[in-house]
Amino acid sequence: MIINKPLLTILTMLTCTYVQSSTQYPGLTNNYDSVLKANINDLRYEFNKSDDYEIEWFKKATAVDKKPISLSEINKPVLTGFVKASDYLDESVISKFALKTDLDGIIYVLKDRIGKIKSIGSLSCEYKVKLNDYHVNRYYHNLKGLKDPYIKFMISKGYEADVFIDKYNLLGITKLQKGYDSGSIRVLIKGRILTLSIFDCPQTESKEQIIKDLTEWAELLIKANK
Repeated sequence: MIINKPLLTILTMLTCTYVQSSTQYPGLTNNYDSVLKANINDLRYEFNKSDDYEIEWFKKATAVDKKPISLSEINKPVLTGFVKASDYLDESVISKFALKTDLDGIIYVLKDRIGKIKSIGSLSCEYKVKLNDYHVNRYYHNLKGLKDPYIKFMISKGYEADVFIDKYNLLGITKLQKGYDSGSIRVLIKGRILTLSIFDCPQTESKEQIIKDLTEWAELLIKANK
């Protein structure tokens, strides 16, 4: 293999720099690697919280050989007081500081917060609702049996978790970690599982309000798709 002279020079400089820093500051490289690894692990945890998990239930749930309704065919009514973020805000505002999982769904925010969000230029700490679907093209009969493995999963991640509704087509769970309340409700519509989730970053709403918003929104979805 032939390496041109400029490239060889650059590689030599990088190697010398690394060796010099390791020799003069022996703890620097290890500390940097440790910090970098910790940061990556934290980010991975944040990006893969409740919506990216794999639960055995999904693999074993009874499904028939037919396809569920597509997400685009589902009617998506909006709960009073909320608006679709993309109808009012630039994409740069929605995506700035947003979790990766937030960008995989539809984001709704409180309408009376639009002006404030525009002035801040970020959704990073707003009371918002995310709607997305479980990306598996299988038809599910009901949500029974999901509660226990899901609660077990949340507890393993350090959450305090409580169920506020458990029906064949609805499963609602609130979560508490480090003083922050959040909640999600899974909604079964014509074989497809949708998820509505809320994270109260500003800590402006009560646990009861989170439950109320999720339940009412889920019922709107079911009613609009009968």
